[in-house]
Amino acid sequence: MAIVRLIAILLLASLASAQELSSPKVGQSNTPKPKLPVVDDRACPGKGTTVPHFKITQADRIYTSWHDTGKPVGTLKAGEEVTILAGLNVVREPDTAIIKYVGPDADPALKVGDTALGYGIEDLESGGVFVFWSKGVWFAVWTEAVAERGQCGFTMGFGQGGCEIDIIKDGVSEWWVEVKTSSGLVGWVLADKFNHDNPVSVNFSDLCHFGED
Repeated sequence: MAIVRLIAILLLASLASAQELSSPKVGQSNTPKPKLPVVDDRACPGKGTTVPHFKITQADRIYTSWHDTGKPVGTLKAGEEVTILAGLNVVREPDTAIIKYVGPDADPALKVGDTALGYGIEDLESGGVFVFWSKGVWFAVWTEAVAERGQCGFTMGFGQGGCEIDIIKDGVSEWWVEVKTSSGLVGWVLADKFNHDNPVSVNFSDLCHFGED
């Protein structure tokens, strides 16, 4: 399920346009629809966290930037060790979801049946909530209470089959990792891309365990 994959990459702790980062406030109302791409600059391994001696398992390209204008500047080799400097997640197309349950403490603007846009998991600080935007409202749903195409892993409580919201269409997102090689080259590597179930790389599959500690 996309929920499990998204937990693995710890999506969305702060929002941005292509040039300017800003932080969403869950519970904030009267906010405009986010401009794309939406960027998380505190993605795994966590903002300000450096991971030294990280071993590369397969060849990979290094780019000048995570932007569409980024150009290849080098190649990582299998067995090479790099230093991880930062992580970045880019939502180029949000998930589409339908609200199935609205709790008593929810913003009154939100109604059952409303369409919501999903921008991934906020996990480093909150412990596992999925962040959504609908009708100007930012709100969070516990990951176990998020269904996908009617399939809900939480079978007790509120909503349809226990879930509060149902993702009916996956979006397009990317996970980028900034690395520094032993030669001093610094650049960005496309660690994963979720383009309706289209994984890219396995080099950084274990990195997020570090970011959760």
